[in-house]
Amino acid sequence: MELADPHEEADVLGDPDPLFGTETMAELCVRQGRVRDAVSIYRRLLAATPADDQPRRERWEGRLAALADPARRGQREGHTLPDQRQSGQALPHLVRPPPPPAPPPGSAHRLPLVIREPIRSGQIVYAEKNDLIVLGPVNPGAQLIADGNIHVYSRLRGRAVAGARGARLARIYCQRLDAELVGIDSVYLTADDIPPERLGLPAQIFVESGLCVIAPL
Repeated sequence: MELADPHEEADVLGDPDPLFGTETMAELCVRQGRVRDAVSIYRRLLAATPADDQPRRERWEGRLAALADPARRGQREGHTLPDQRQSGQALPHLVRPPPPPAPPPGSAHRLPLVIREPIRSGQIVYAEKNDLIVLGPVNPGAQLIADGNIHVYSRLRGRAVAGARGARLARIYCQRLDAELVGIDSVYLTADDIPPERLGLPAQIFVESGLCVIAPL
């Protein structure tokens, strides 16, 4: 199945997949310089958010205002998904493991970010400028983002996006594929797009000829 190129103008997201149109993906668009796509996602999130969910509405309205002002746009970029930094609140659902030890003097090699515990629903892990290794299961509703490759040595049932800053040679590897969404850069597949014969099996995900491909591991 051929997918629309997410790098086109924002109207490509006229009816975004609900799994792709998330706060995480909006911030991913911002990091990639696709501000119009991010604005489109935030507007749709606001439209779908109940009026009594005031904290979330205020946060997203503030984010839209910041995206409209180039002078403020970059203030929220960083290692975490900083949608709540304006209020000084930490993200309770964000996994923030300690940074890996510094490499010894004279070594340019950087060790990947390693998560040893299961990733619960609602948690987000972002490996900035690095690969991500997850040793435990990734539950539905959890999200993995890495600027490099993603390795899941267990069952992947949440969402995973590798090569988040435009590295289309990045790959996702997992021991058991049951994901809600997998993607490389901005090319992605949802659960409905994954071939049934690949479900529940070891797999690798990569981009070939502009399409997201799932192959045996």
